[in-house]
Amino acid sequence: MISFDLECDKEHRFEGIFKDYNSFEEQIKNNLVACPLCNSTKVKRLFSGCSIQARPVSKIAKENTSRTFFELVKELRAFVESNFENVGREFPEIARAIYYGTEEARGIYGESTFEEMKELTEEGIPVLPLPNVEKMEH
Repeated sequence: MISFDLECDKEHRFEGIFKDYNSFEEQIKNNLVACPLCNSTKVKRLFSGCSIQARPVSKIAKENTSRTFFELVKELRAFVESNFENVGREFPEIARAIYYGTEEARGIYGESTFEEMKELTEEGIPVLPLPNVEKMEH
């Protein structure tokens, strides 16, 4: 499988995934690739640069000060708890009220079930589950 950045004649950009280069060429030639926004079949491939910077292994080993996943989640959780309002179990209702403009916009966090998170997401409300890794590590 290969992926190409594509653009239609109306300058809409999108990505196409093809079995191989020959499949891409054939589909373009036969006008089988259409813009998902305007359905134009006048599509061209955009060339995107790729850059890889290699470093000696010894340098990588010395510079490896990366944190574990759990440490990163703990840092994120600490940031949220320090900078956002804890609304507890009212999180789904308040998130909706903020999203629909019936309550003041602000950063909040709280508790919700998986089903409530799913419903919020389906409504287009941007939410992010934030696990409590303290409980997960024990």
